[in-house]
Amino acid sequence: MWNSCSAGGRSGRWSSEPGGCLRVDRGLTPTNALRVPTGFIRAFATLLTSLLLRLAGMASITAVDSSHLPSDLPALEAYIATHPTNNLALIRTALEYHNQAAFGGKAAKKLIQQTKDCLEKVLAVEPRNAFAKALLGSAVVVSAREPFWPGAKIKRVRDGIVIMDEAIAMNPDDADARFTRASNNLFLPGFFDRRDVVEEDFQWLQSRADRGEFPVAFRQYVFLYHGLARKQWDEKERAERLWKAGLAIDPKTKVAEEIRKELAGKTALSILDKE
Repeated sequence: MWNSCSAGGRSGRWSSEPGGCLRVDRGLTPTNALRVPTGFIRAFATLLTSLLLRLAGMASITAVDSSHLPSDLPALEAYIATHPTNNLALIRTALEYHNQAAFGGKAAKKLIQQTKDCLEKVLAVEPRNAFAKALLGSAVVVSAREPFWPGAKIKRVRDGIVIMDEAIAMNPDDADARFTRASNNLFLPGFFDRRDVVEEDFQWLQSRADRGEFPVAFRQYVFLYHGLARKQWDEKERAERLWKAGLAIDPKTKVAEEIRKELAGKTALSILDKE
């Protein structure tokens, strides 16, 4: 099970061991968290917002073909109600919950819990399912907006990162797990020191997308998000080349429309960059 816990009166952290509870590095307590500069808190909140906007845009595109499954959340919920052991359907449903939670709002906390519930069912029977585990780690990062204290938010992000790293270490050839980690970690603040990890993931994904190994929509998402990474790293010309190459794969898809918005600078993140 992957859940929060407590032991000996102390708050626990996310654990990969069934029923396990790892001790918390106390770090920033509510008392000394007050000493964190307000400018840092605002910057962290803005960067977290940027991350969540991007995660919300991940849609339900995966490297594994799930076109036979329903495409909308209500239909997926109905499907898993009658097919509760279909792990692919559980992961697809979890991905929908995850992406809707990234938009925020009053339902976000419940959506994150629903995400975890679906993924825990998968991991109970497939403990080495790297995509399910990586998506769980991403959900933990998304949940970082829930705690009030900055130290608690940071800890939540770090816990999610650990889970995602464990997923890729378990199966480094899982494209969906790689994409989940790369697209999640890309917009984290620099002090989490994730650029090398993100670059490695996108290079791995890009080399395979260039060879046409993935379904069209997923290939285009690799070009889209790799381009976002290059833009984030002030490599705007390379970003544009990636976007144009991704658009050329199939200009009629929904992902192609997202790429056009990036090229035109009309996305939510582009607006944030200009503020």
